[in-house]
Amino acid sequence: MDGDYENIDFDENIEITELDDSRYSTSFHVSKKYFGLIIGTQQQTKDKIEQDTKTELKIPGHGQDGDITILGPTAANVTAARRQINMIVVSLRMKQKPTHFISIPMNKPDIMDNFTRFQEAVLRDCQSRGLHESIFIKPGKIHLTVGVTCLTDNQEKIFASNLLTEAKEKVIIPLLQDHFPLKIRIRGLANMGNDSGNMKVLYAKVEEHESTPGILQQLADKIVDFYSRKGLMNKNAFGRDSVKLHVTLLNIRYRSKSSQDIRVENKRITFDGADILDKFANFDFGVLEVTDIHLSQINTIGPDGYYEPTFKISIP
Repeated sequence: MDGDYENIDFDENIEITELDDSRYSTSFHVSKKYFGLIIGTQQQTKDKIEQDTKTELKIPGHGQDGDITILGPTAANVTAARRQINMIVVSLRMKQKPTHFISIPMNKPDIMDNFTRFQEAVLRDCQSRGLHESIFIKPGKIHLTVGVTCLTDNQEKIFASNLLTEAKEKVIIPLLQDHFPLKIRIRGLANMGNDSGNMKVLYAKVEEHESTPGILQQLADKIVDFYSRKGLMNKNAFGRDSVKLHVTLLNIRYRSKSSQDIRVENKRITFDGADILDKFANFDFGVLEVTDIHLSQINTIGPDGYYEPTFKISIP
């Protein structure tokens, strides 16, 4: 199985029912998106799990919703089969395109005003290749991404939402209780890469303001670790041991289809950001207080101009 899942809490809160002296059972939700791969070609994966764990798996038919049920001679057998299924699901989830992300909104009025001023100045003063107004983030969507995940049905969204509440109680408040209010300054620019002449993403740096240095990094890392332990995130997804704290300002993925030369040989065109870095390297977007954390839906927009939230918590 691909990936390292030693630190995932697969066996927490498993409800196993003793049917009689020689049979135990558990039922649990799995998105129907994963049924086919749990069954495998000619039922090979399902058969192997049953043989390895001496259990019987009951999986809903093609296109049907419903729980997976495991029957086995002991609670240990049932637990082992469920663990194998969970490992398959986690492995598959990590290969899916993300649908949601944990975000810290940074679209406060002063920040948005300063960003608009920055955008106007860049478009006025930098006549750079590939630069276009459409690749700037919308002011109302300015945010810090903590981590991404793929949630394929409503039950998974509910689970991820409940985890955010649990993370608040077990991780966020204990970490921040002596550090309120948590204030963040957005200042300085950097390239998400090494070639300033061929940028894909230009971002702003973040730092604590009148708060303990490093506390924001700890917060992000602990949230990702919490979700990783539940099988919803991969904390080493980008080959890093910690979250890269950044506020995306320009991204070629935002480029409007109406802008000229959107693609060259089926590749998104980059932009030359060297002049931007030279002229605006230390641009100060201002200070904000972190007041909430969202489970946001990718590629959406809510009534307030921010990403549509699946769930959110207040801080503190």
